Amino acid sequence: MTIRYEIGIVDTRNVIKTLLDDYGLDFRDYALTSLKRRLEYIISLYALRDAEGLIAKLKSSKDFLDQFLYDITPETTEMFRDPSFWRILRDEIIPELVKSGSSKPRIWIASFDSGEELYSLSILLKELNLLNEVNLYCNVLSDHTIQRITSGRLDPKDMEVNEANYQRFNEKGKYSSYYRTEANSIVFDVSLIKDVSFIKQNTLIDEDPGAPKLIIFRNQAIYYNQLLSEKVFAKLANCLVAGGYLAIGVKETLENTNVSNKFTLYNEAERIYKRKTN
Repeated sequence: MTIRYEIGIVDTRNVIKTLLDDYGLDFRDYALTSLKRRLEYIISLYALRDAEGLIAKLKSSKDFLDQFLYDITPETTEMFRDPSFWRILRDEIIPELVKSGSSKPRIWIASFDSGEELYSLSILLKELNLLNEVNLYCNVLSDHTIQRITSGRLDPKDMEVNEANYQRFNEKGKYSSYYRTEANSIVFDVSLIKDVSFIKQNTLIDEDPGAPKLIIFRNQAIYYNQLLSEKVFAKLANCLVAGGYLAIGVKETLENTNVSNKFTLYNEAERIYKRKTN
């Protein structure tokens, strides 16, 4: 049985300081409790002695740093998570985006995605025959994440949940047509994401694809403190085109934020907002 190491607040802040001083990676405004849990997970995962052992490994190995950035990102967990959200995209939002305007709409997965959101969206677009009619952008934190996503080898541990989610999204579809089984692995059809542009970010979302019409940023701000949440929401609001959509997930709200006056609530259950046109 794995013994989980418990890290103190002082040690957590020492790790944050190391990442900032040595690599310019700023975790200072991440929610301390959830970040602490992820650090404990990483220390246990690599059988490190303690927080000092983690700091020493971060200082000595850039390869480990990239792996650390992969592991520190909370897992997206499921394909077609919240199936009703994907049905709204399929039935209402995506068709509207494609038919309005003369150029391909840009869709940005601004979350630090581990692949599940991207493959879910790509399958949705393929089933609408619109995969070539949009430009897709996806944020990632590490090279390891890009390699994992582009290999198609997502974690097969939740396949039963993934299959059930997909069937709730499209009861007439065949989920297994999008992957193959290889040994004990599941390998998704990477042609689904061949034209995706990956945006390598640091710990803050400071770059964007420019004028997206849909931003998917579901349940991410729970990992930020209030200061960083406000900063990121302002960033997303400023780059989103007028009339565009921002999906922030069922655990979030724009109420009482500095951008609430820029949006109307399009779908309350799924927390999808629409950018006002004035």
